[in-house]
This record gives sequence, structure tokens and C-alpha cells, in this order.
Amino acid sequence: MHTNRFRTWLFAVVAALALSACQTTPPTDISAPAVDPACTVSQAAFNHIHARHCTPGVPANQLLPVYCQNAASAQTFCRMVQDAPNKIRVVQPDGRIRYDSNLNQVVGTAGEKCGRMVMEPNGDVVTEFPETGNAPPPCM
Repeated sequence: MHTNRFRTWLFAVVAALALSACQTTPPTDISAPAVDPACTVSQAAFNHIHARHCTPGVPANQLLPVYCQNAASAQTFCRMVQDAPNKIRVVQPDGRIRYDSNLNQVVGTAGEKCGRMVMEPNGDVVTEFPETGNAPPPCM
């Protein structure tokens, strides 16, 4: 009789321990949006963007002139891409953060409505340009 009570008691203790192990605090919601630092366009980054994406005749997608005036205008484009509600954010293998965003307005000289921006984890912009793919459609 005592053996059955002991077994029942032991089963109850083991079950309680197992149940309490399953009732720990849930992990942080991994679907929550990541918070990145505000983008910073240095003069060196602007020089790259201007030479590659603001110069007619260069075989790359070209930004509208409004985003090619200076580092501040390039920073405006960066914020648009980073803050767009319709975006894809990817941390690349090199640790840089890539945004592909549908901006719902023309931002490129070929009528592109999407933009890409790549930044370092500290917020320093590497490059930015209009694009026609990889962002939530429609990009044209």
C-alpha cells in the first residue's frame, strides 16, 4: 500500500517538475522588427553613390537628381528606404544590413519605385540605388 502511495507521490513530483520546466518565460518575439541605427551618409559614401548611381552613362541604376545633390539628399533617400513600411531587411553574411523597399513613388531615372540601401551595423551607409527587383512589388 505504501509502495503505491510512494509511486503516486513520485509520479506527481516528476510530473510537476517536468511541467514547471515547460512553463519558463517565453523567448523574446523574434518576429518583432529589428531596430537599426539611423543611417549616416559620409562624404566618402556619397562620392561612391554619386559616381555609380547619379552619373548618366554609367551602366547602373540611376537615382533621380533630387537624391544626388549632396550627402544630405542621399541621407534622405536612405531614411526613405530604411523607414518604408513595405521593405525586406536582410543581414548579409558580412554583417552589413541590406534593405530592399517599395517606396511607392518614382526614385530612379528609369521609373523605378523601389530602392536598395546597404549599411554597416553602426549605421554607416555603404551604397544605395533604385532597383527593379528584390523588393516587394511593384517596383516599376
